[in-house]
Amino acid sequence: MKNLLLLLLTAITISLQAQTFQYGIQGGVNYNYSGDLTQLNILDNSADDLIHKAKSITGYHGGIWTKFNFSDLFLKPEILYTRFENEFTSITTYSLKTEKVDIPIVLGIKVLGPMYIFAGPDFQYILSENFSVNNTQVTYDQFTTGLNLGIGLDLNKISFELRWDKGLSESNSSIINSEFINSNFTLDNRANQLMLSLYYSFTDKE
Repeated sequence: MKNLLLLLLTAITISLQAQTFQYGIQGGVNYNYSGDLTQLNILDNSADDLIHKAKSITGYHGGIWTKFNFSDLFLKPEILYTRFENEFTSITTYSLKTEKVDIPIVLGIKVLGPMYIFAGPDFQYILSENFSVNNTQVTYDQFTTGLNLGIGLDLNKISFELRWDKGLSESNSSIINSEFINSNFTLDNRANQLMLSLYYSFTDKE
């Protein structure tokens, strides 16, 4: 939390020196390919645990953003609502739906005409996780951190971005079934997704 406050204060200090300021809304789709689901059978040896790879499923995101322009450089804080799903198949199909709030703060630079690249930290707060199996309780890490890397196309009021959202800190979910002792699970649910976004600015870049 201290690191986040320090970063926000730094961002505010830099923003006061900006040549132009923009703000707007954004939305898009995210293609998630994270997560290993471990099916635990505590009656057997741990070597008998089953590990299932996640099937990629498309989710969505939306939010607001501000952008501080400094000639060829810019600083862009965002607040996003993101929803994605992990799906696993063994004898049956399991799914875990995740909702979270992301606060990425990225620094970008123009590279060729309207094209730019960017990178920056992403602070994440997990709102909820819901597992598809009945009578299960999910516990998870609420606060995680990640990294955003991407490329974009700036057309003044409209921009397009493709970014990689990669979780850096662990985000482990424990899924306990209250009826069957051998139907308990753990999941590494840190973000690992591609995000395609459309941005609209309420102000001109000037």
